[in-house]
Amino acid sequence: MSQNFSYKSFSGRNFYLLLILIFGLFSSKALISIASVALLANFIFSYKELKFDFANLSVMSILVVILIPISCFVFLLLSPNKNSALERIWSKLPFLLIPLSLVFNNARSKQYFYFFVAFLIFMLNISGIIVLINFFYNLEYYKEIIAQGKHIPVPIDHIRYSLMLAFGGVSSIFFFFRKNTFLSKFDRFFFGFSAIFIFILLHILSVRSGLVSYYLATLFTIIFLAIESRKYFYIPILVIVLALSPYLAYHNIPSFKNKLDYMKYDLMQLREGEVGHNSDARRWRSIELGWKMYREKPLLGFGLGNMEAAVNAFYEENYSEVEEYNRKLPHNQFLFTAVEMGFFGILILFLALFFPLVVAFKQKNVLFIILSIIILSSCMVENTLESQLGISFYLIFASLSLKSYEEE
Repeated sequence: MSQNFSYKSFSGRNFYLLLILIFGLFSSKALISIASVALLANFIFSYKELKFDFANLSVMSILVVILIPISCFVFLLLSPNKNSALERIWSKLPFLLIPLSLVFNNARSKQYFYFFVAFLIFMLNISGIIVLINFFYNLEYYKEIIAQGKHIPVPIDHIRYSLMLAFGGVSSIFFFFRKNTFLSKFDRFFFGFSAIFIFILLHILSVRSGLVSYYLATLFTIIFLAIESRKYFYIPILVIVLALSPYLAYHNIPSFKNKLDYMKYDLMQLREGEVGHNSDARRWRSIELGWKMYREKPLLGFGLGNMEAAVNAFYEENYSEVEEYNRKLPHNQFLFTAVEMGFFGILILFLALFFPLVVAFKQKNVLFIILSIIILSSCMVENTLESQLGISFYLIFASLSLKSYEEE
């Protein structure tokens, strides 16, 4: 990387702040906040070094997510609960801080972006080893709690951690076969080891959001690499291997088997109308409830920051028998946004997520497409972008990835 890493330059300071921010994904929400604010401060105080070009397609695809916090400010005026609405706006500030801090960074090479992906993968390997040591030290206990629908302890949040694992694992596969990261003479060995290790770790943790997104993104990557290299015969072979992987994991990884067995039990309970406190049943009920709520107020929703009160009231009216601790908010990012801010809110979210994806397909930006597959598939069953960790993870690597294609 031909890059100035001196703390005296804007891009040099950004480099070190990004390392701190990615480290924060594994260690501390406070560190994520501090590093995000520091990135913005670096941007503000370094404006004389920067060249502003808003007409650039990559710049527009990075900055489009700023529409999310802007729309929240507009909906603040309509909110029946201003204090909660202000809290929601605060939670959406990363959509402003991170893209604005990175979009005009002077460093735009692919190797610069690849370095941060490699650093994420390195952190996933280190944290994963710690997680596995703890898992095998308490093997019987964790096998038992997984059979009850619970999860193995991981850094910060198990769902977002599994999504980072999915991105790191599929990126490792991509780098291993492309052989052109030029980060180190040992990088292919590193990515090959990481691909195998993360694959195993994902199946041991057995977080379904991460597994489903991993398989979808891997399938896309296999097809892309086969078409790119014109080795089409690899596609059926690798697809068969991919299809056999869950079967082999079920018969060889106890935690994965216990998770699938619990899922079967949960679905059987759902068919019999026994929702109770079962994980999947509550999730599907929340989605059904969210759809009914959206149809009541399709245009502007129930109000920014008013979700919990509105959902509780809807439960009281339609599902009064459900205990309060079993009342979940809609477990779908798009539906969550639609209930909160109606058609206009969901329109902004679609634009923020799919406009950069269209640009990425045009530029053949494979890693951004992989990231989008992982995030979008998770958004179907989780409120992925309603947490600081989920938002920050997506924005860091989305912004860096789109930035790396700016001159093409």
